[in-house]
Amino acid sequence: MRWNRYTVRAVFLLAVFLGTLWTVEGVGAGQAGTPKTPAVRLLVVPTHIQARDAIIRATSGVPFDQIVREQSTGPERARGGYLGRVDPATLSPTVRAALAKTRVGRLSPVFETEGGFGVLQVLTDREEREAEARLLRKPEALELLRKGIELGKQEDVEGAVKLLAQAVELDPGLADAQYNLAIGLWRLKQPEAAIRAMQEAARLQPDDYDAHMRLGAWLAASGRRGEAVAEYERAAGLKIESPDAWMKLAQVYDAAGRGRAAVEAYRRVLGLLGRDDPLVLEALLKAAVQAEDGPTAVDAARKLLARRSDHEGFLFLGDALLLSKQSEAAIQEYRKAIALAPSEARGHLKLAAVYVQMNQPEPAAEQLIEAVRLEPSQPEPYQALSRLYEQSGRLDLAIVALRDGINASVSAAPTVRAELADRLAILYERAGMSREAEAERYRARTLRRQ
Repeated sequence: MRWNRYTVRAVFLLAVFLGTLWTVEGVGAGQAGTPKTPAVRLLVVPTHIQARDAIIRATSGVPFDQIVREQSTGPERARGGYLGRVDPATLSPTVRAALAKTRVGRLSPVFETEGGFGVLQVLTDREEREAEARLLRKPEALELLRKGIELGKQEDVEGAVKLLAQAVELDPGLADAQYNLAIGLWRLKQPEAAIRAMQEAARLQPDDYDAHMRLGAWLAASGRRGEAVAEYERAAGLKIESPDAWMKLAQVYDAAGRGRAAVEAYRRVLGLLGRDDPLVLEALLKAAVQAEDGPTAVDAARKLLARRSDHEGFLFLGDALLLSKQSEAAIQEYRKAIALAPSEARGHLKLAAVYVQMNQPEPAAEQLIEAVRLEPSQPEPYQALSRLYEQSGRLDLAIVALRDGINASVSAAPTVRAELADRLAILYERAGMSREAEAERYRARTLRRQ
């Protein structure tokens, strides 16, 4: 994992606003005795509705500097819009009028600018002192950030994390320090702390694509799929033409059981790539099957088969056709798969499933018996054969098939064999064989203790 992200940002503001130069007094110096030059923060957003929403969020308790970092297109966004003390005489009439209506510690009304719509916050003395103190600490924090990154590049991860944590303590708003601290913590196998630091980095710089991508990966690895989805969605929104972002989003949709969303995301990946990539096609096919989207599954399977005409390709197409209720066509594809790999049991299992669906128990039993012959140590063919016999009213044969399956599948996981024993106990009870049923229940309990 690379150590990076070291960006020194200007401390002094020089911005043209409505064609008027903003004069900033005492930024970093905290001049006193100038009551007519208030310290302010500035938010600029494209629409009036966004400006009104920002005011609502601020009045509900969200820090105004956080809102600025998340939404503003105006100056000093990385500093939460802090402009220091401004001389009202240098402002445009619209801005000056808004400032005049705003009391200390409050937000101004929304006003229109050439860049969109603005909102000012007039800081209290305490807020100004805190902002100025952060500015004074910033050079030291930046130096700690630089040294921390250098240690990280030298593989001294613990030393890097120590310096980066100090940088964050001095300046919690230093997004690059939060970002690199998160990387170091992740490498030290402290996932929760790493996630918190990267979440802070993403909060401070909401349009940071890399932060959202890393955060999505870490959340997914931690089993927090819903949160991972949100991060990958933000990343894809920031780089809408990025196949990587859409692929990660599709994969996490898949993992979260959101098949339809995954289908659309995989389609977007193929569109961005401009070619039928086999790995993406296979992922799209599986997502379409999960979403029960037959037409998409068939289309993806046919495209995949054109690029890989092997046993797996024909099985995929058979699955897709079966999902689309094209049973006869599915049978043909499964038979092609069997012809290509006659020693593989899966083709016979799938073909048997079609015959069961078509209410043709005899050919289904033939395929299952062949699957048992090919892979006698696997429990699946025995289970399917037992169910088929049970549905056909042959309880005796159902018992024999399942009993043979338990005895043959000695290499299967104990939990799998325990499930078989439980099912066999039920069949024995139905046949009035209570002693045998109790023996199977005992076997199931013993297997689960292993």
